[in-house]
Amino acid sequence: MTSPKPSQRLSKRDVEALLSSYDHDPVAALEIALRRLCDRPDAAFDELLQHLSTQGLLSPARLQALMRREVDALDSLASELNETRTLPS
Repeated sequence: MTSPKPSQRLSKRDVEALLSSYDHDPVAALEIALRRLCDRPDAAFDELLQHLSTQGLLSPARLQALMRREVDALDSLASELNETRTLPS
Protein backbone atom coordinates (compact mmCIF):
# COMPACT_ATOMS: atom_id res chain seq x y z
CA MET A 1 0.00 0.00 0.00
CA THR A 2 1.12 3.46 -0.77
CA SER A 3 1.02 5.77 2.22
CA PRO A 4 -0.44 9.21 1.73
CA LYS A 5 2.13 11.92 1.32
CA PRO A 6 1.52 15.01 3.44
CA SER A 7 2.29 17.27 0.50
CA GLN A 8 -0.50 15.79 -1.64
CA ARG A 9 -3.31 18.28 -2.01
CA LEU A 10 -6.34 18.62 -4.18
CA SER A 11 -6.06 21.30 -6.81
CA LYS A 12 -8.69 23.98 -7.21
CA ARG A 13 -9.95 22.05 -10.23
CA ASP A 14 -10.17 18.83 -8.18
CA VAL A 15 -12.25 20.59 -5.52
CA GLU A 16 -14.50 22.15 -8.16
CA ALA A 17 -15.07 18.69 -9.69
CA LEU A 18 -15.84 17.26 -6.26
CA LEU A 19 -18.39 19.95 -5.50
CA SER A 20 -20.03 19.94 -8.92
CA SER A 21 -20.65 16.19 -8.90
CA TYR A 22 -21.28 15.72 -5.16
CA ASP A 23 -25.06 16.27 -5.21
CA HIS A 24 -25.51 13.77 -8.04
CA ASP A 25 -23.32 11.00 -6.55
CA PRO A 26 -21.56 11.84 -3.27
CA VAL A 27 -19.67 8.54 -2.98
CA ALA A 28 -18.31 8.70 -6.53
CA ALA A 29 -17.26 12.34 -6.07
CA LEU A 30 -15.45 11.56 -2.81
CA GLU A 31 -13.91 8.43 -4.28
CA ILE A 32 -12.30 10.43 -7.09
CA ALA A 33 -10.88 12.98 -4.65
CA LEU A 34 -9.59 10.33 -2.26
CA ARG A 35 -8.01 8.35 -5.10
CA ARG A 36 -5.98 11.42 -6.00
CA LEU A 37 -5.00 12.19 -2.42
CA CYS A 38 -4.03 8.60 -1.62
CA ASP A 39 -2.32 8.05 -4.98
CA ARG A 40 -4.45 4.94 -5.51
CA PRO A 41 -6.16 5.54 -8.87
CA ASP A 42 -7.99 2.22 -9.03
CA ALA A 43 -9.13 1.88 -5.42
CA ALA A 44 -12.81 1.62 -4.53
CA PHE A 45 -14.36 3.93 -1.95
CA ASP A 46 -14.38 1.36 0.86
CA GLU A 47 -10.75 0.42 0.13
CA LEU A 48 -9.77 4.09 0.37
CA LEU A 49 -11.60 4.44 3.67
CA GLN A 50 -9.87 1.35 5.06
CA HIS A 51 -6.52 2.72 3.88
CA LEU A 52 -7.13 6.04 5.62
CA SER A 53 -8.18 4.19 8.75
CA THR A 54 -5.03 2.07 8.84
CA GLN A 55 -3.00 5.26 8.45
CA GLY A 56 -4.73 6.69 11.51
CA LEU A 57 -6.52 9.35 9.48
CA LEU A 58 -10.08 8.20 10.24
CA SER A 59 -11.44 7.27 13.64
CA PRO A 60 -13.30 3.96 13.90
CA ALA A 61 -16.59 5.81 14.38
CA ARG A 62 -16.03 8.03 11.35
CA LEU A 63 -14.94 5.04 9.26
CA GLN A 64 -18.14 3.16 10.13
CA ALA A 65 -20.33 6.18 9.41
CA LEU A 66 -18.69 6.66 6.00
CA MET A 67 -18.93 2.97 5.17
CA ARG A 68 -22.65 3.09 6.02
CA ARG A 69 -22.91 6.08 3.65
CA GLU A 70 -24.37 8.29 6.36
CA VAL A 71 -25.20 11.63 4.78
CA ASP A 72 -23.75 13.71 7.62
CA ALA A 73 -20.45 11.81 7.47
CA LEU A 74 -20.22 12.14 3.68
CA ASP A 75 -21.07 15.85 3.88
CA SER A 76 -18.48 16.38 6.60
CA LEU A 77 -15.74 14.71 4.54
CA ALA A 78 -16.66 16.71 1.44
CA SER A 79 -16.59 19.91 3.46
CA GLU A 80 -13.22 19.03 4.97
CA LEU A 81 -11.73 18.24 1.56
CA ASN A 82 -13.14 21.50 0.19
CA GLU A 83 -11.67 23.55 3.03
CA THR A 84 -8.30 21.87 3.53
CA ARG A 85 -7.69 20.12 0.18
CA THR A 86 -5.79 17.46 2.09
CA LEU A 87 -6.46 14.12 3.74
CA PRO A 88 -8.60 14.06 6.87
CA SER A 89 -6.72 14.56 10.11
